[in-house]
Amino acid sequence: MKRCSNCNLPETHETISFDNKGVCNICNNHKLKRSEIDWSLRKKDLDKLIQDHKGKFDYDCIVPFSGGKDSTWTVYYLVKEYNIKPLVVRFDHGFFRPNLEKNLKKMVRKLGVDVITFTPNWKVVQKLMLNSFLEKGDFCWHCHTGIFSYPMWVALEKKIPLIFWGEGAGEYENYFNYDHKLERDEVSFNRDVNLGISADDMFIRLDGSVDERDLKPYTYPPLDQLKAINYKSVCLGTYMLWDVKKQVEIIKKE
Repeated sequence: MKRCSNCNLPETHETISFDNKGVCNICNNHKLKRSEIDWSLRKKDLDKLIQDHKGKFDYDCIVPFSGGKDSTWTVYYLVKEYNIKPLVVRFDHGFFRPNLEKNLKKMVRKLGVDVITFTPNWKVVQKLMLNSFLEKGDFCWHCHTGIFSYPMWVALEKKIPLIFWGEGAGEYENYFNYDHKLERDEVSFNRDVNLGISADDMFIRLDGSVDERDLKPYTYPPLDQLKAINYKSVCLGTYMLWDVKKQVEIIKKE
């Protein structure tokens, strides 16, 4: 099996390709990230984005939260750097580990943020897991789609237009290059999140064995409704140099 000569990622990794030196496109994205992007200018863009939204809604932004290093850093950085009031939104896919829940409690109490957790119907989830495993070899279709679509419904329902995701394009795969100012919209949702199966597709695959309303959390909200609240769904990693090792050390220390 072919592997990257720099990072050792195998050729089976999603979106991977190799240059003539055997270095993968993800490693080359990281070189571009550190050498060709003016992060001081990007930071000014972030400052303006925060300024345009801070104090104007019930919450300054929504942060979709998985509990991993990237979403934890996103909440931490936004609160510490900008003293903003985020609404942390979690989609409970059914596999949160005890340590994750413990760390979440520590984080929200120390930073002082509000949290919404949505837990979907487990009987429906079981059917979704079986179908996506048989169709795609990945039982977690509900995880992938839910964590990316449900926070958008919360943004729409609560009229909170600014949504902050974590790492930028190209950090772990190459659906988009790192110089692409990725916005987490319906295009990226269909391209690199839902495994090529929409909620409508899943409803057909399940042959009416679930209520169509049960699939709403896995659908992307209508674009015209999102535009009506002037939504902005962006990655924090678009505006700052994402350094996972450094960020993890800060999180552990704090």
